[in-house]
Amino acid sequence: MHPYEMYQIATQRREDTVVKVSPGSLYRAVYALEQKGFAIAAQVEREGARPERTLFEITDPGRERLFVDVAELLRTPMTERPRVLQALSEAHVLPAPQVRELLSERVTQLRVRVDRLRGDIETVGGLGVPEMYWINAPYQLAMYEAEIAWLEAQLARFASGALPWEDCRSPEERASATAAKTRNFYPAP
Repeated sequence: MHPYEMYQIATQRREDTVVKVSPGSLYRAVYALEQKGFAIAAQVEREGARPERTLFEITDPGRERLFVDVAELLRTPMTERPRVLQALSEAHVLPAPQVRELLSERVTQLRVRVDRLRGDIETVGGLGVPEMYWINAPYQLAMYEAEIAWLEAQLARFASGALPWEDCRSPEERASATAAKTRNFYPAP
């Protein structure tokens, strides 16, 4: 298979929501797999005046490595580092009203993703595609729903006063932030 065809299939399958992929990164990955002996240039073809296309195949060592890597990823919990964890660990630098607003916006955006993902699951299920090919989608849905539930619990704690939040900025920083809200930082086009 040609790397660009791999890219098209990956985007059609929405695998670009699981791993960041671009045509360039996929070409580099395929050539790296070839150098390691995990893929082989099986055929070169040309249609008309179009440039030559190299078609690649997975090798037996490549297939074995795939099996080992997938098994290890399924077996072993990894320390994931979502950027939201970094943001939450530093959220204390922001005033409570802003944190509440930002978390509310995040919940709204996550709900859009949940709705889109539910639609995708319904579509692919309706097409008769075996669930083993898209089992990651219900997992992602559960992760989104868990995050929404946690965020809503924190927002409720904010609202009830159960989550104390002191503005740890200096008076000068607070004054500067207040002044910044009244200025237009983006020049008109």
